[in-house]
Amino acid sequence: MLVSDVNSGAEYHGKFYRTCQTKLDHAIARGMTCDTIRSFLVELYRDEAKRINTGDIGRITISTLEDNILKPRQDLYRFILSNWIRHLFIPTLSEDVAANLLVFGIGRIFSAYSYIGVQYCTDADLNFVLSDSVPKKKATELSRQVKELQQRIWDLFTIIVEVDSSFTVLRVQDVLSRLGHTECKTRLAATLFYKGNEKSLQVLHPNDDILGSIMAPIQKKSDTLLFENFIGENPNKPTYQRLRKDKVKLRIISDDTQEEELARNLIGSEKFGLECRLLAGIHPDLHPAHWCFSMKYTVNRVFDYVSSMRNAGYSLKDLGFTGPDDSDYTFLSQSHRLMLFLQELIHVKLDTYNRLSDYSYISAERFADFMDPPKGTFRADFEKMILSPHFLFASQKARYLGHKAAIHDKSEIVLSLTDEQMERIAKKYHITYRHLDRGSGRTPFAVPYTWSTLGFFVFSAVENRLATIVDEKLSPANSNARSV
Repeated sequence: MLVSDVNSGAEYHGKFYRTCQTKLDHAIARGMTCDTIRSFLVELYRDEAKRINTGDIGRITISTLEDNILKPRQDLYRFILSNWIRHLFIPTLSEDVAANLLVFGIGRIFSAYSYIGVQYCTDADLNFVLSDSVPKKKATELSRQVKELQQRIWDLFTIIVEVDSSFTVLRVQDVLSRLGHTECKTRLAATLFYKGNEKSLQVLHPNDDILGSIMAPIQKKSDTLLFENFIGENPNKPTYQRLRKDKVKLRIISDDTQEEELARNLIGSEKFGLECRLLAGIHPDLHPAHWCFSMKYTVNRVFDYVSSMRNAGYSLKDLGFTGPDDSDYTFLSQSHRLMLFLQELIHVKLDTYNRLSDYSYISAERFADFMDPPKGTFRADFEKMILSPHFLFASQKARYLGHKAAIHDKSEIVLSLTDEQMERIAKKYHITYRHLDRGSGRTPFAVPYTWSTLGFFVFSAVENRLATIVDEKLSPANSNARSV
């Protein structure tokens, strides 16, 4: 059975879009014009996006986020993009190109395993594969048309379509060349891409001959490659394992400069973790004032891996969990929802008409801004999640509550260090302090409890538990993955 047989029509979450799709299909069969289709899609998007994309932080809660925002948005994006490609873009192509073209979508918007929905920042990953019989000149022309499509979708719907000259538009021979490339890095990156999406892609414009050709080299390869694709040694991405082992640096868009830069003080990085242990040795509540946590490449990617494996036919027990009631699986699901919640809030808080934000990470500054002063229900929602069963351990909950009380009471951490020692620590970890006594010898210093340091404690706890799940459950179970 070909992939197109099972993934050509991904199911919508809500009845509304299933009904819309049925009515649209019937109208097109009766002769609905392209202009009418275009007007219908634009009007539908305008009405639904206004309803879904709230600008009021107070309306965004963890309990309502999934059903009121994430799932409806995924349905809306999928509906718009799928129908625009099928009924408005494909008809503009020459007959010989359209007849020798495969178009499929991957990523959160299209993937069969993405059942929680998508955050505002989710881009559309579209792939166009041409038969080798199509002349190179026409392949170049298709690339130009895809770039125009990208701009058109952005102008009308503010949906980001990812277009990359190195992989968005390819011919079959290009794909096969990469899958059999003599250079290991190129061959592995291509293999992980097609194997990682083999059972979850959505076909938007079918061509079984092309699909069969590009999938044939990877169909018998082990499903263990999905681990590498999502969280392992994928050379094409800053994966969880590679970031953790300091093999790559995470690039983010800075809130201050709006320029791409390397993330500093990344929670989960082994090097940064070792540095922070020095602070803990001085005082258990002493944490760095500046930190960054990658939501996208930690919790989100690990959850995506588990979901993709389940979509590929594996049970939770096959993946190392005891079942749906496993406390680690509950933690993973809850923390994923927390990350999506934070990403949605970052969009509402930081995104403006002239400023685009990087929603993939949470920083000390972002976290502190959400927590103090409290905005909407954020603090209550955040605490409800992390203090729920199976999230923080009992000792961690006690430390969280103690730290929170210390912030409220304006308590301070008292340290007995020399001026030189305190200055060195403060400079390295950006810690604010004040002198309690400038007398001779060892001088007492006071360091305030802050929301940013509390955030460091919470996200470090998340990272530590996530690492345990990967190391003790997912990684060992992955060695037993079969090819299905």
